[in-house]
Amino acid sequence: MRLWVEKFLLVAAGVIVALIMCEVGLHLAGIEYPFFYDYDPVIGVRLRPGIRGYYLKEGGGYVSINSDGLRDREHALKKPPKTIRIAVLGDSFVEAMQVNQQEAFWSILAKELQQCEGLRGRRIEVIDFGISGLGTAQELLVLQNHVWKYSPDIVLLAFTTANDISDNSRALKQVDYNPYYVYRDNKLVLENQQTRATWLAEQNNLIRQAIFHWGIDRLRLLQVLYHAKEVLQEWWAQHDVGRRIGASGPGQEAGLSDMIYKAPTTRIWQDAWRVTEGVLVQMRDEITRHGARFFMVTLTNGIQVNPNPAVRQAYAQALGVPDLFYPDRRLAGFCQEHHIPVLLLAPSFQEYATRHQVYLHGFGKTLGKGHWNQQGHRLAGKTIAAWLCPQLSDPGRSGHQGAS
Repeated sequence: MRLWVEKFLLVAAGVIVALIMCEVGLHLAGIEYPFFYDYDPVIGVRLRPGIRGYYLKEGGGYVSINSDGLRDREHALKKPPKTIRIAVLGDSFVEAMQVNQQEAFWSILAKELQQCEGLRGRRIEVIDFGISGLGTAQELLVLQNHVWKYSPDIVLLAFTTANDISDNSRALKQVDYNPYYVYRDNKLVLENQQTRATWLAEQNNLIRQAIFHWGIDRLRLLQVLYHAKEVLQEWWAQHDVGRRIGASGPGQEAGLSDMIYKAPTTRIWQDAWRVTEGVLVQMRDEITRHGARFFMVTLTNGIQVNPNPAVRQAYAQALGVPDLFYPDRRLAGFCQEHHIPVLLLAPSFQEYATRHQVYLHGFGKTLGKGHWNQQGHRLAGKTIAAWLCPQLSDPGRSGHQGAS
């Protein structure tokens, strides 16, 4: 018995020493995967205030979450005098964890607008409200519950055509604890889903949550293990989503559907588009009621702006479509009909990428896919600023730019 205890203690000591060495090694190597997200009972997800560290899943930006849960610097609630304050809504493209804060398009947008001749004497302040994974419905809830306390003059919605439409559908997104809008009796309403409360009760036990956060905020080894779990779950989800909402074609990214590049032919996708457009109208009306101005910009997908025309053409031909601008054109027409100024980035980004033979999406081995890299963010910031400058200088002017 004594010999068995000694062997057990020896093995336990060896394991403890190995774990300590792994933890020290991860610190020395600078490997970390901070846990940035938490469940939110209204939005579905939120950023954890005060968390900071390098985002190593894609790119390598240094991320700092401020005290209000924004991937941004601290902003006073009261708007300073002679300031034009712009609130930017969106998903992971706006959150922009792949790059450093000063490299994100909304930081560049603020600097570029500060040089706008028609805005001389005014300070430009841009606030980032982006959170990864949000759909348009959740962005409307962010607007209603978090944005107005900052009294913005402008609300800029960055719309990701790659997945914002499917993110607005429970059937396509298949995340039960997220809020969704649905049509009932021809009226758009926020769905009260009991599973959200159930998920909160079962998964967000306060004591268990506190212990988890305490450990993962301090132990790199726990971060790595959790990251490995997320990678496996994401791989499975991407392949499962691909089977459920349209398998990815050549050049398309896993987990994103080909259905966005053509008119919807199924009831689920028709409903997703209808809800998305209904939410945009609600967002417009919400912003108008608060005396602010609404602008919208559609972002780009990697395959749309691939610098090789042959790759784009082969993908379009495989889908049986003339080009990859269907979602952009549809949104442009809808926004024009409903008096929402909109800028489409995909056509000009495609022309820029082809002319300069550069990838605006991706990093290293993932060039051409994923989120914007530094060059993509820089081009977006400059392009949006050039579009907004004359409109902010002349409040009576409205701008619509469509795809060619």
